[in-house]
Amino acid sequence: MHSDTRYRGGSFYRALTAVAIGAPIVLVIAAGTLPEGFERGEFVVGGHGIALAMIVTAMILRTAYSFGFRTALRMAGETPRYSIPAAD
Repeated sequence: MHSDTRYRGGSFYRALTAVAIGAPIVLVIAAGTLPEGFERGEFVVGGHGIALAMIVTAMILRTAYSFGFRTALRMAGETPRYSIPAAD
């Protein structure tokens, strides 16, 4: 008897962890090739901002995937329905 109890979404979290750990390392190595100055710091800060935006986007898409895109879009598109009485 064989039971597969492995969580199939684990590869997503491993890849996300690799990006979260690897992006700052790559940015620091790339910034090490630049001359000292404002541009170097700006490159590192801007790169971290981009990496953070990618991670947040991936988490939002993963959440939408787990809810099901149809359900997530329906929840996002719902508007409160207020009854407006007719003016006399």
